[in-house]
Amino acid sequence: MESLPGINDLNQPSAGAGGDDEFHRLSIKQGSEWNIEVSPETKLTIKVISGIAEIFGTELAIGKEYNFRNYKFGVYAVEDVELEWRCPELTGETLSISPNSTAKSVYNLHFALEKMRSSSFDGPRVMIVGETSSGRTALSRTLCSYGIKFKSYQPMYVNLDPQQAIFSPPGCLTATPISDILDVQCSTWGQSMTSGATPLHSKQPVVKNFGLERLSENKRLYLDVVEQLATSVNGRLMNDSLVRRSGLVIDIPAISDLDEDYNDLEYFTKQFKVNVVVLVGISDSQKVDAIAKKLGSLVGSRMVNLPRISGSVKPEDAFKRSLQRGAIREYFYGTPDTVLSPYAVGVGFEDVTVYRPKNVFEDTQDAQEAATHLLPVAVNPSNLQHALVAISYADRKATPEVIQKAPILGFGLITEVNDKRNKLRILLPVPGALPNKSMILTSYRYLE
Repeated sequence: MESLPGINDLNQPSAGAGGDDEFHRLSIKQGSEWNIEVSPETKLTIKVISGIAEIFGTELAIGKEYNFRNYKFGVYAVEDVELEWRCPELTGETLSISPNSTAKSVYNLHFALEKMRSSSFDGPRVMIVGETSSGRTALSRTLCSYGIKFKSYQPMYVNLDPQQAIFSPPGCLTATPISDILDVQCSTWGQSMTSGATPLHSKQPVVKNFGLERLSENKRLYLDVVEQLATSVNGRLMNDSLVRRSGLVIDIPAISDLDEDYNDLEYFTKQFKVNVVVLVGISDSQKVDAIAKKLGSLVGSRMVNLPRISGSVKPEDAFKRSLQRGAIREYFYGTPDTVLSPYAVGVGFEDVTVYRPKNVFEDTQDAQEAATHLLPVAVNPSNLQHALVAISYADRKATPEVIQKAPILGFGLITEVNDKRNKLRILLPVPGALPNKSMILTSYRYLE
């Protein structure tokens, strides 16, 4: 099909273009970006005809068809790009192409990190700090993609936001060495060892379960889980020279979710031995000065202030929920390209021991003051029906303190709770009997 009239004019997209199931041609000028939102109900197919196009730093192969669902992203033109796209939902009025004003700043940051990697055996440990919808995760993903693009580095991506389901179900904090290209078609960074066989080199995350949605629901537990993850990360860096030299990219929650005195930022910096801080989208100079004063003694002059990343959008709650739901489904059932068959097992009420994280907004004062962060859960439908549970390495008879510190064996999904028969039906990612381990109830539910 010929190029659509007016499609190359950034300010005047074609009226009435698209809206069918045919391929349409699109030109993107060098330095510009096509910002796209694809709903869960539709599919967008993109094929690059010529030029270099990137999605979060990962280059698209020429002539290959990429399919996208439930995704908000941008196609950035490193040089003039010609591509074809097909999506019944999109029309000319919905096409949004604009100059990318922050790409050069991101490139400069990447080159500075490369210089640190080449000049020392201890690579950069970068912490990304920003407001909601400032582009923190987009920047993190781009830096990881650039880090493996030209040299055989393996930067470790650390996710400290439990609401994000990256290489794990939601409710977790993770650390993952990025050893091969990221899947541009996946809004949650792609598959990992937690979601079965992968077409790309498998990512093996270190997973620590928090179990709650918001930090404020139990800040003490959250900081304890951060410490556990930092201990594992620092141990990995000490024993893996390649990852140590490649460094860390640490994506933290929005600063609005942290304390106003920035003690949480100081805690993250100390735990992960951060030596570079990148401030993203923070326009308040007083806030910047306060953060610099708080972290100055720890990172010195290695503090960079970037504007809000181009193309960043505010994630609506419904979109975040759909990503979390998709991550849970992927853990048990795989993707359209890699289908998994979970294993259902029936167990009696007496065969399970379930705890849950304390929630300071719901539990009594006595429970809040208890030494442990975990409370026992009664086995009944109202508590466990359709619940996602973390299966601990700790034995069923272990104390809550031991369970809280124990690694996670995996996750199960309680699909049925039968009061009359005193039976549970639990979905597991692998066949076999339910391990004789303690389970931790999370705040997440999944219903087919």
